[in-house]
Amino acid sequence: MNSTPLQSLDLKYSARDIEDYFERFEIWCLTRSKPDDKKKSAFFLNAAGKNAYTLIKSLAYHSPLVSVTYEDIKSLILQNVKLTNFEASESERNFIPWYAILDLLTQAVKCDFGYLLDMQLRDRLIAGINNTVL
Repeated sequence: MNSTPLQSLDLKYSARDIEDYFERFEIWCLTRSKPDDKKKSAFFLNAAGKNAYTLIKSLAYHSPLVSVTYEDIKSLILQNVKLTNFEASESERNFIPWYAILDLLTQAVKCDFGYLLDMQLRDRLIAGINNTVL
C-alpha cells in the first residue's frame, strides 16, 4: 500500500513543530511495511529533504549516515533545534569546550547573512580591499 509522501522538514520551525514532524513520520512509517531501524533512517533521510539531510550530515560528521540510526538522527536534530544557553553550559561541571565549538559550527550551517554579506563582498571587490578581516 502506497501512502502519500511527507512534506520535507522545514528547519525554521520551532522545536515543537519538529517533534510533530517526527510523530507524523512515525505514523507514516506505520503505513509502510514495518521498516527496520536502518530502513527507517533511510526513509527519514529521503523524506526530510535536502536541507535536513545537509544538517544531519554536518551533525553526524564522525560517522557515515548509513550507519546512523533513526533514534540518533532524531536526537541530533532535536538537540540542534533546542536553544542552548552557552553561559550555563560553560558553568557546568563537566563542560567540554569541544562540544560548545561543535554547537557553534552546527548553528553556523544554518546562518544566512543574506544582503549584508553580499553588500560587504561587493564593496571589498570594488575597493580592492585584500584584508579579509574587514
